[in-house]
Amino acid sequence: MKFQFSVKVNDQDYFDYNTFWMIRSPYGKKQIKTFRITIAVLFAIFILISLFSGGFSFESILSIIPMVIVLSLVQIFLTRFFSWSLKGQIKTLKKSGKMGYSPESVIEFYDDSFVETTPENKTENKYSAVERISVVDNKMIYFHVNNVMSYMLPLSSFESKEQYDSFFEFIKTKCAKIDIY
Repeated sequence: MKFQFSVKVNDQDYFDYNTFWMIRSPYGKKQIKTFRITIAVLFAIFILISLFSGGFSFESILSIIPMVIVLSLVQIFLTRFFSWSLKGQIKTLKKSGKMGYSPESVIEFYDDSFVETTPENKTENKYSAVERISVVDNKMIYFHVNNVMSYMLPLSSFESKEQYDSFFEFIKTKCAKIDIY
């Protein structure tokens, strides 16, 4: 074993991960961009239908103003809406007792794989299964196995800056895509 970390995460860490994934990660950025374009195209269709059905009259032009205002507001507040929606989803998950993370775990890093052990289960992943690693705001490291599943390693799990540096050098040899945010 190269490294072993006792990991403690909480609801805020889980919310921060999901917010990062949705707004800042390549996965979420792509989905938000697609959503923004889809909404804009739908509004453009409605606007064009309104203009053509009204014969480009003054009234038809005035009727599109509310649609343009709504489209602008949707584009401006989209990420805030998603964050608000995410908070509601996390509250619902918490009430049902099915959170997407374990508050305590141990992650062990070996030469060819890493193992996460929680009170409920034990998972082992080869480094080749990791799509990318994200180091976020000098607080958290996410190991993205795919676009919906990640392992969280808080920087508070490291005993020292030297241990972090050593681990970072080790992990750079295991995954080609390491993004620092």
